[in-house]
Amino acid sequence: MATSCAYLLKKAYPQAKITMLVKPLTKSIVENNPVIDEVLLYDYSHKAKWKDIKHTTNELKSKNFDLAIIIDNKPRSALLSYLAKIPQRVGFENITLRNIYLKLFYTDIYNIDYDFMNTQQVKNHEIFINRFTGRHDTAKMVMPNINETSKQLVDNLLQNLPSSKINIALCLRSGIKYKDWSMQNFLTVIKNLNNNYQANFYIIGSKNDYDYAQKFIQQSNLSIQNFCGKTTLPQLGYLLKQSNLLLSVDTGTAHIAAAQETNTVVIFAGTSHKHWAPYGNTVKIVFPKINCYPCNDIQRKKCPNYQCLNKININEVIQNCKNLLEMRF
Repeated sequence: MATSCAYLLKKAYPQAKITMLVKPLTKSIVENNPVIDEVLLYDYSHKAKWKDIKHTTNELKSKNFDLAIIIDNKPRSALLSYLAKIPQRVGFENITLRNIYLKLFYTDIYNIDYDFMNTQQVKNHEIFINRFTGRHDTAKMVMPNINETSKQLVDNLLQNLPSSKINIALCLRSGIKYKDWSMQNFLTVIKNLNNNYQANFYIIGSKNDYDYAQKFIQQSNLSIQNFCGKTTLPQLGYLLKQSNLLLSVDTGTAHIAAAQETNTVVIFAGTSHKHWAPYGNTVKIVFPKINCYPCNDIQRKKCPNYQCLNKININEVIQNCKNLLEMRF
């Protein structure tokens, strides 16, 4: 989602050099990205050691930046730009007594004067950057370029699948319990789609998802490929670009699919789809129609069985998948 900020800035200032500071985990999404010129890494945490902060601060100083734009609304990011003595430091904040110290870190603050948490995050980025630039550009998420070797790897994964069938990708797990729909519910949806369409199914995810995917395949009694752990994030983007549909829980994979304009159905539970849904016109969201949704960390502790996951309407998931698949023809 953050690549949309770089896209908007590059559109407004095509001659500017744009550097993004990110965690190592997201490095592959921003490297070789056409709207990002340079990537710096900082593996920050709430228990960050002073020596690590100082190292990153010195690295930022050495780059002689003219401007820092803080898009994650995190005090530590604002502090880094302040310590690095970047002359212009811009934030998008609702300043209250609780965080009034941010006025020290920023030189310019754009006030959040609307319902931020009920606005999709990429749209928030769009509002922020457009207020700064004075433009009215539309946000767009941008995936990195990949080389021919990476393309060939993905093509090899797909080459044994019948080309006469549609390709359906499945992302079964996020690694967060209150987001992960049951295996049985996914099986019900997949079997319905299999009965109605000539489709190739494949499961995508990390290496840690491989065994779970194998168990799912065994219980399905269908010919489903297990691609978990077989692609990098940029390669996954290329794979999803060639998919006719992604059915996913609420996780980063769904955002990659949205960036590639892949038809996507996302199952939400716990976190707010109004704020965290993937951005784009090719995305359909299914969420529980109950009063306690969305919830926060305190509420979840009182709900150990995550009842919202049981309130997802299976027929609604199936119908959204079918609607998007029908648009293909």
